[in-house]
Amino acid sequence: MKVSFIQPAKQLSPYVALIWAFESRSGVPLADSRLIVPDGRAKIIVPYRNSLCAAVTTELLNAQEHHIFLVGIQTTPTTIASTATDTGTIGVELTPKGLYHMFKLSMQEITNRMISFEELFVPWGARLQTRIGDEDDPQEKITLLQRALTHLLEQNEKEYALLDHTLDLLAQTHGMIRVQELASHVGYTKRYVDRLFQEHIGVSPKSLASILRFQEVYQEWMQHPSPTIFRNQWPAYYYDQSHFIKEFKRFTGFTPQHYTTIVNEFGRAFSAKP
Repeated sequence: MKVSFIQPAKQLSPYVALIWAFESRSGVPLADSRLIVPDGRAKIIVPYRNSLCAAVTTELLNAQEHHIFLVGIQTTPTTIASTATDTGTIGVELTPKGLYHMFKLSMQEITNRMISFEELFVPWGARLQTRIGDEDDPQEKITLLQRALTHLLEQNEKEYALLDHTLDLLAQTHGMIRVQELASHVGYTKRYVDRLFQEHIGVSPKSLASILRFQEVYQEWMQHPSPTIFRNQWPAYYYDQSHFIKEFKRFTGFTPQHYTTIVNEFGRAFSAKP
């Protein structure tokens, strides 16, 4: 199993956090928990060898080989699976800004869901899938995909200064800002800011802030696993231990103590982001 990271083109960098390529001779490892937790990023997934399956709450999402999918922001843990054969997948992780700067649809509709480019962009999406599918070299596939995203970005001339600024504040504070304070800072009502987020990002500012706080603790543990990490990290981001445990279980499906005993090298490989 190998995960490689590719930095996005400069003009895409405010909207694309990173690009990765996953390769495995025998699919997604079955002896692993194969758990991907919420990180506040929507994703574009391109399975170019073998298909992928994702279990999200009670729903099963199937990403077929040679198709391109837009996956909305995840608010619950996801388990990934595939058949045990040669597998290759490209992933583009979008910043929240990337969603509304590139795609013109209600983001609430794809939270914890996915939609194909073929359905989103008829007939352009189908042609793009064919072009990318015809390329043998994964790097060439990524080049074509980045050109397509640049095209989508250039097509959308609408300004989103308010949303951009609000997201910057959330990121700068690592989610440690109350929604009422956030709304007051940008000069709009909490209700208006909530509506903007639900429509253009797919989750409320409160939900996104919760994910950002969780990621601060989770990433530290994934990169430096130690029994003391959770105990030392949570006080900076949570009111008390019970609050931390509740949020951790919400985003992973496990208590922190239980999570330290499971094997999730698949998830760890994706957490080693540059």
